Amino acid sequence: MKWGWRSEADPPPPQGAVGVGAAAHGLLDAIERLDESVRERLMLTANDDVVILTGAPQSLPWSEGVAYVAPRADAPALWLSTVERPDLPLDLLHRAIARRHPQSPLLLLREPARIVPLHRALPATAALIAQIRSHWRG
Repeated sequence: MKWGWRSEADPPPPQGAVGVGAAAHGLLDAIERLDESVRERLMLTANDDVVILTGAPQSLPWSEGVAYVAPRADAPALWLSTVERPDLPLDLLHRAIARRHPQSPLLLLREPARIVPLHRALPATAALIAQIRSHWRG
């Protein structure tokens, strides 16, 4: 299935922040610097080169290279960048993706092209941050 991307005409407020590659390390550093009272209200997941943090817009940290993401009303289980969207109907796109990726919700990234499940996000504790760093060190 192929599609193009277009600018988001009415960007939603961010509900998550995503860092890939070097931006993932920067985002994890920014999360670690948050006050614990803020961090405990956020959810965090990561893989080998992606960090995804979800939560209230005012709690999301800024970090260079980070993309902000949110679900859309017409496909609430499909998270996208707040500044662009696929040029297909989102509900149909989500159904097509869900046939191969049944986890929910899913984050669809344009660059690099990825589908990342969000269902394993956990509270952004210091212990989880340390676990992610340990995993990255191998």
